Amino acid sequence: MNMNLPGSFIMLATYGYWLALIVVHIALAVSVFRDSEVLWQKQQLWLLNGFLWMLATLVGGIVTVGIYWAIHHSTLRSPPVSENISSPTPTDIKS
Repeated sequence: MNMNLPGSFIMLATYGYWLALIVVHIALAVSVFRDSEVLWQKQQLWLLNGFLWMLATLVGGIVTVGIYWAIHHSTLRSPPVSENISSPTPTDIKS
């Protein structure tokens, strides 16, 4: 049996890379899905539902997670309506 060692190593490294990539995409998709379910309960989920965000993350990986984060968790977005309403402070109430 004649094995070409560099060729075998490259093939094994390629399989390892793809396996790691698949595992990372699945882990990211599960994390996005769980977070989107929490946001869904708070009625703060924008653009897509949790299942579609999960599918997009499976395909797009870290780029999709960055878009998800920018839409839902970054300071680039405007705060939800519930965060815009502030309760009156004692100085606002005049007797």
